[in-house]
Amino acid sequence: MSSTERSLCSSRLEKVSSKSFEQFSLLRYRLAPADVFKSVGPKLVPFFKAFCIYFVAGQSENSNIFHAAIKILPIICLCGFVLLQGVTFERYHDYSRRIFIGLILSAIGDICLVWKKQFFIHGMLAFALAHLSYMRAFGFQPLKPLTGIICFLITVPFYHVYFPNLKGLLIVAVPIYIVIISIMVWRAVTGLQAQLWSDEGLWRWTKLCSCLGAVTFGISDMIIGLHMFCFPVPYAQIFIMSTYYAGQLGIALSTFSLDDEYHLRMKHIVLKKD
Repeated sequence: MSSTERSLCSSRLEKVSSKSFEQFSLLRYRLAPADVFKSVGPKLVPFFKAFCIYFVAGQSENSNIFHAAIKILPIICLCGFVLLQGVTFERYHDYSRRIFIGLILSAIGDICLVWKKQFFIHGMLAFALAHLSYMRAFGFQPLKPLTGIICFLITVPFYHVYFPNLKGLLIVAVPIYIVIISIMVWRAVTGLQAQLWSDEGLWRWTKLCSCLGAVTFGISDMIIGLHMFCFPVPYAQIFIMSTYYAGQLGIALSTFSLDDEYHLRMKHIVLKKD
């Protein structure tokens, strides 16, 4: 490599590192969730429309293609939102790509559960894989085992409640699923903890979204288990699907790109100075 080429590479690296430093430095400024929702709101209009369509026309127990299409429509809209944040095979997009894969797997699980008498186990498998993809996105650093123990202590006892009514493969599948979703919630909560207790005091609202989304998703699964294996939950479908969509929305919102957040913070800081 010639000296000219070396100087060009060095110049590019300096620009990239300078921009990265500037971006992460701006994270020190607090950004109100309302400011972010004003920015992402237009991109979420299709999701909220699909959400309303489901609760108006899709809440039936009929196992047909129309019901399946209406049910997955909000998730497909969230897939579109994540795609707008950037989904490639580059390392920079690892997080959004894994969330996107989780949403696709969730849509497959939704379709299976429309025909739950035949494909309930298949739906559980699809959602378990979705949780694994989310778990991989959230990462395992820092570990914070105490948080994991607390998550397990909250969720695992539900198996004891479900067990008397479990039969066949469900006796094994349900506890495995509970452990997987417990780990997913643990990793999401840990991500938020790492920022709240960081010595640098940095704050990214996206960590809050992923944490709330994971916890809400867990609540949705808990209601499904109680309704299916324990006792009829009043207005079960409304509670299950509203918490499910809210959970997926929170997880999808956590893909809000650093570049978009950077520009939004710059605009916010300029307005404050003016």
